[in-house]
Amino acid sequence: MRTMVIGGSGMFGRKTIKHMLEDKDYTSVVSVDLAPPKDWFMKEIEPYKDKFHFVRGDVSQFEDLVAAMKAFPVDSLVNWAFLMREAQSMPRLAAKINALGMNNAFEAARLMDVKRVVYASSETVYGPQDRYGDREVKEDDQLYPNGSYGICKRFAEIQADQYVSLYGMKFTGVRPTIGYGHGGYSPAQYWSDLPTAVAIGKPFSMDGDGTSLSSLVAADDLGEFTKILCKAPSSPHPVYNVGGPPTSMLDLAKVVKKFVPDAKITFGTTKPPMGRGGLPWKVSMEWAKADFKFECMPIEKAVLIHLNDARTEVGLPPIKG
Repeated sequence: MRTMVIGGSGMFGRKTIKHMLEDKDYTSVVSVDLAPPKDWFMKEIEPYKDKFHFVRGDVSQFEDLVAAMKAFPVDSLVNWAFLMREAQSMPRLAAKINALGMNNAFEAARLMDVKRVVYASSETVYGPQDRYGDREVKEDDQLYPNGSYGICKRFAEIQADQYVSLYGMKFTGVRPTIGYGHGGYSPAQYWSDLPTAVAIGKPFSMDGDGTSLSSLVAADDLGEFTKILCKAPSSPHPVYNVGGPPTSMLDLAKVVKKFVPDAKITFGTTKPPMGRGGLPWKVSMEWAKADFKFECMPIEKAVLIHLNDARTEVGLPPIKG
């Protein structure tokens, strides 16, 4: 099986590539991105370098994607290219990547006869938790996207449905909650920063008191689930939530200290806003469990991988679990 991952140098993209390379059913994995893969990542995939290919390309440039597919014909396509942090401060660039870029990926797949497409949606399509009360959010709930990023993700889902009905293609959207892992870059970057800092002997501190709750998803979980989805000829449902139970930064700190007992982690006194709001922190994964028998790994396992990725980059030995 041959696949292409757009945005392959980002946190989600490189983990997707790694899980695919480790699977014998994947004979070729192509990464398309403006930035080349990190050196530490190339060390991790050294045993599989013969079936990995990097192509410099921009998702906002349709011709880049078609050229990459001509150079490396593929059976499936994954699009992990998006801008979240810049969505409010760089609206034109965000629109080019999040809206036009997604359509470029879909249309390039159509023209190059790539039937299987897996793409990045987001829990932001739901809007705040208080829309749903004190219960888990489900994929067939009413959606309330707000902000350009959430609206672009909902737009991607609508377009995916059109490509399915018009052209007979097989699309699946993934709605991750807050993603974390080494090298994470998002408005909630502190989830990634805490384990990374501790892993290499640095202190971590934040003004918040660490009690605010979020649903988290490790980049490795997204990589594994995306690999599974690409191998499936289609999916029973068009979109899937991927995220763990409500977790606080205090919870994360406790897990990190299991592996690094002398970690220097401090929290401030700033409390979360009164009342409900923000992104959903209670998210159902019943569809992923029922259709693919997929569940997120325990946070302890995910954090250990995160810590060791950070140590690999600076040449430190891994922490044993």
